Amino acid sequence: MDKPEIHFIISAPRSGSTWLTTALNGHPEIFGTEHRLFGRFCEVWQNNDGSTAPRITFDKYAEAFGMHYFYQFMNRDYSTFVEDFKKSFVNFLCHFARGRTGKNMIVDKITPYPGTARYVVDEIHRMFPESKIILLVRDGRDVLTSGTFDWLLKDAEGTDRYDFYFNPIPGMRLERFFDAKVIKKWAANWCETIDVFDAQGPDVRIAYEEMKQDMPAALTGIFEALGVATSAEIAQQCAAASTFERMSGRPPGQEDPTAKTRKGIVGDWKNFFTLADGELFDALAGDQMQKMGYEQNSDWVRQLPSKLSMIREPGVDNTI
Repeated sequence: MDKPEIHFIISAPRSGSTWLTTALNGHPEIFGTEHRLFGRFCEVWQNNDGSTAPRITFDKYAEAFGMHYFYQFMNRDYSTFVEDFKKSFVNFLCHFARGRTGKNMIVDKITPYPGTARYVVDEIHRMFPESKIILLVRDGRDVLTSGTFDWLLKDAEGTDRYDFYFNPIPGMRLERFFDAKVIKKWAANWCETIDVFDAQGPDVRIAYEEMKQDMPAALTGIFEALGVATSAEIAQQCAAASTFERMSGRPPGQEDPTAKTRKGIVGDWKNFFTLADGELFDALAGDQMQKMGYEQNSDWVRQLPSKLSMIREPGVDNTI
């Protein structure tokens, strides 16, 4: 039996990796999923419903599991057992997926946890040297905007943006949506998924904005790199199965503030950035913005307003 192939999508959170993975699942040869294999990461995070749950990568679990395993009776020491366990389990996952889907190629999406991108990519290269890496990028300002909304119910209580959406008072004004803390958090996460490829680039680079403009064409480029069928019919089929409407039940532009598929448009950041936000984001991520082709210089910052004019009106979400 042929060994299943596994390849990887790397992106910052809120960059469209779920959208892309959903589209890839429409291909007759590809099963896209999320294993969270690498990062040596474990933290308990709050969910939108107020509950908490651990965010743990498999390698971290394997290390904890091995602490209590009687590996010495397998003629293994701790580190050798953990390594063998990780390789065996990933092999099981690939064969399990092939057995249930009938597809021989697995594409694993990874949005590295903060501070883990370098380790994630190094582990992919070490454990799967023949695997291809697809780097998915999105304008970092849209990533910041989408991410801040995604965390409104998790870490924003007490902020003006939280009150504007969840404790509204008619006539309430929101003059600044972001704060320095949230800008630093999302800028760092976005930059590290780009900087990790400075020494060795990805096999494929694709942009969220390209997918919005022509999803079938973007998918065809990925299919060619992975060596699977590239017919126009398949690309259209994959694109149709992953539209914003199908994934969210809403048309693009109709916002659900805390939904995973929130709004589905390009450039929404322009509705939420002030001059202070732009200056800070450009200081933290300006080089990466230019590297990725989103700006040629810092002139965009000077076009931003000094404050927002978002107003809570009776019966209306807000006006900008």
